[in-house]
Amino acid sequence: MTSVEPASRSRRCAVIYNPIKVSDKFHALVEEGLQRNGWSNTLWLETSAEDPGRTMTQKAVAEQVDLVIGAGGDGTIRSVADGLAHTGIPLGLVPAGTGNLLARNMDLPLEEGDAIDVALDGQPRPIDLVRITVDDRAPEHFAVMAGIGVDAMIMDETNEDLKDKVGSAAYFVAAAKALGRLPIRLKVQLDNNRPVRRHAMLCVIGNVGRLQGNLTLIPGASPDDGLLDLYIASPHRFRHWLKLALRLITRRAKKDDQVDQRKGKSVRIIIDGKDNYQLDGDVVGESTTLFAEIQPGALAICVPGQAPGEPHP
Repeated sequence: MTSVEPASRSRRCAVIYNPIKVSDKFHALVEEGLQRNGWSNTLWLETSAEDPGRTMTQKAVAEQVDLVIGAGGDGTIRSVADGLAHTGIPLGLVPAGTGNLLARNMDLPLEEGDAIDVALDGQPRPIDLVRITVDDRAPEHFAVMAGIGVDAMIMDETNEDLKDKVGSAAYFVAAAKALGRLPIRLKVQLDNNRPVRRHAMLCVIGNVGRLQGNLTLIPGASPDDGLLDLYIASPHRFRHWLKLALRLITRRAKKDDQVDQRKGKSVRIIIDGKDNYQLDGDVVGESTTLFAEIQPGALAICVPGQAPGEPHP
């Protein structure tokens, strides 16, 4: 009797997208790419104002898809990345927001058509995520940065209509307002080191280091080094602010610039009182205690394939 080999399962993709952010051509461009690459039975999942992608990602994981394409702003991408953590399902990223911070830090295309091509034709690159627990809330993951102080204030003060009209310049308008706020008293413990106290204007936990406007907040931060980066700025005088600005522009530490920058695997931040915190550009709520720990290789991102003869990075 001749045995019959079972047919190989066709590859299936889930597309999680913000219908307000993507273009009118998005659906057709993705469908064309899927057909060209032999994908079938695509799962299309729209996000909503109430749910930027969490439930949709859970459904895609439950359906055991082979690839998830996430299309939207930083909130959608963070929700999808969180849901895909440790699942082994690659994420194809189509940035469609104002910040697009993960795409910028991964040097991915920002134009929709090019991003779709990379999402479908690229190769998976493992990156770290940061798992954060805030007070007694359920843990979640972020891929870019979490911040409190001026960082979160800028995000909170940024007008959405202004962002749509002037883009990243809206953040600088908000920053001018935020600088008038008072610093925050913090106790910070990195790994098992002795806790330090700071009267800080800004405290950021980073997985990567670049911001909008070609600024690098945390030089040397890498998404796949198995470490998180801690950045605390505690300027108290005008000269400190000047040195802090020079540090941002030159990407080099300045003497007495009142900045702590360290690497580690975990960090605990205790706030004297309460303050807002942001994850990947979105203000989530108030917090008193944040505990973050690195999750090495927790997510695979689709990046441009290596050209023949091109050296390995």
